[in-house]
Amino acid sequence: MRSSSYSIFVPKRKKASYDELIAAGGALWWLQSDPDLAGARRLMCATPGAEARPQTPPEVSVGGWLHAYGGGSYAVGRTCQWIIGADDSKVHQLGPDSSLRCAVPSNDDYLYGDLHLADDTLLAVRGTDEGDEIVEIAGEGVSVRVLVRSPGFLAAPRLRGSTIAYLEWNGDQMPWDASRLYVTEYVAAGGLGAGKLVAGGDHESVVQPTWGPDGSLYFLSDRTGWWNLYRWNGSIHEVVPLEADCAPAPWEAGYQSYTFLPDGRIALTVHDGFRTRLVTVDSSGSQMEVDSGLTSIKPYIAACGDQVAVIGSTPFSTPSVCLVDAALPATASSRPTQTSHNLSLSSPTLRETKSGGVAVRYLLHLPTAGDSQSPAPLLVRAHPGPTDDVSLRLDWTVQFFTSRGFAVAEVAYRGSTGQGRVFRQALHGHWGEYDVEDCEAVAKQLLADRLALPEAVFISGASAGGYTALQAASRPGPFTAATATSAIIDPARWAATAPRFQQPHAAILAGPAGAVRAEAIARPVLLVHGNADDIAPVADAQLLAEGLSALKLDHEALILEGVGHYLSAPANLQTALEAELRFYQRLMPETL
Repeated sequence: MRSSSYSIFVPKRKKASYDELIAAGGALWWLQSDPDLAGARRLMCATPGAEARPQTPPEVSVGGWLHAYGGGSYAVGRTCQWIIGADDSKVHQLGPDSSLRCAVPSNDDYLYGDLHLADDTLLAVRGTDEGDEIVEIAGEGVSVRVLVRSPGFLAAPRLRGSTIAYLEWNGDQMPWDASRLYVTEYVAAGGLGAGKLVAGGDHESVVQPTWGPDGSLYFLSDRTGWWNLYRWNGSIHEVVPLEADCAPAPWEAGYQSYTFLPDGRIALTVHDGFRTRLVTVDSSGSQMEVDSGLTSIKPYIAACGDQVAVIGSTPFSTPSVCLVDAALPATASSRPTQTSHNLSLSSPTLRETKSGGVAVRYLLHLPTAGDSQSPAPLLVRAHPGPTDDVSLRLDWTVQFFTSRGFAVAEVAYRGSTGQGRVFRQALHGHWGEYDVEDCEAVAKQLLADRLALPEAVFISGASAGGYTALQAASRPGPFTAATATSAIIDPARWAATAPRFQQPHAAILAGPAGAVRAEAIARPVLLVHGNADDIAPVADAQLLAEGLSALKLDHEALILEGVGHYLSAPANLQTALEAELRFYQRLMPETL
């Protein structure tokens, strides 16, 4: 990539993260975690040629937990903004002086999110354990009008003129398996009438509806087996057919994987399970890959004149808010942007093996310490999905181990996203089986290729990946030991204790592997868990550790005080990584 193709709005900070990027009012807006404020997320604004400035006070963190993972956490108006407060998941109006006013009843039982502002009308989704509602929030006072109700789930209310579009899916389904897109007439008073079905059903997932500048309703659907872009103006038209996913699984609200350029082209992301490309499509359907110089792009892109604003990264650079020249085509010589570091970074290679008759791909990072051509201790990582992917980007956890002499393999096991609907659903009814088989197949290939040391082959995973790692430790195979962080240990119990949004996920994935049992563990294990985890109960990890102790089986347990499901705070992550490294070193042959 040539250096003229993009500009950086935000300095790259190792521990900062960026999300929910939009363009509004001639400026770019996004959420940025601040490592100096214990990871609090602040609303940022950058106008052309000016430095980004925070819009929310430092004591306020933005982002709620509607549907467990939140999203759609703010909306930008002409004179003020609205945010979802992280402390209460309520809607607050942000004044010009950064003062906050709660815009909804503060004592109701609802969690709010998925904000959308159109024609000075503020819409939101709110939910309880009984179901969801799409509501209109008054600009003044504390007034909420219910527009749509569902005992299941609602998302993405999008208003244009007198028509509102929205998504719905059943309470026993996940939105990446089955969802429906409706439109209905918007009226000034009372509830709305029954919606007209546009697309979707029990065997189709529809995501990210958006009204286009031509008045058509655009959306992404996997009706062909791939999330592709469609247009509806009374009938459905395919915008561009691709054997690739143009959207990720909708874990959060507010994703926007395509945007409209002033010249009539549409820019959209195209994902292959590892790398994300930026592509433009004109009115004839002609495609052009843009030379973004990026390999990973978050699902928030926005038109900024003739440029496209993205949150992007590479194997050599951390995520940044970037402007990409949408007119610059990619060529065979285009390469990811390299950023100088004082560290020697391991550059990944994409490899493939066979497992269960299916091609399974993975990223291999060779060690930067020691002889990279000799067999090395191997760490196989199961991503935390299982409905997730392996992004081709700089991962400091991977670099932590490669800089200490480990090879690291990140496996896109069956059930991963970015490889179509069939591959994504392959794990249904086989969780704890196919994912384990795929990780084992990768380890066996690297052993056969003499890239891994036979007595130093480890597996690790977090959340759902932690379940994979523990199941791998419960059966014969190539692994020496396993680390499980914030692990789901009993899928049946998880189905009962998980947030409402995730409960169907557990039931859909559940297979004969069942709960991890202490008596089945055949390898040393390290359990890392926060005692404030509200997704995977810490009691399950403690019970497993007690069972291992009673059986006098080799294990270690690290319980982190006050830590939730994610080890996002640098100090907690460092503690966990150092414990994991010591655990492996204890088990490796003394000759290493």
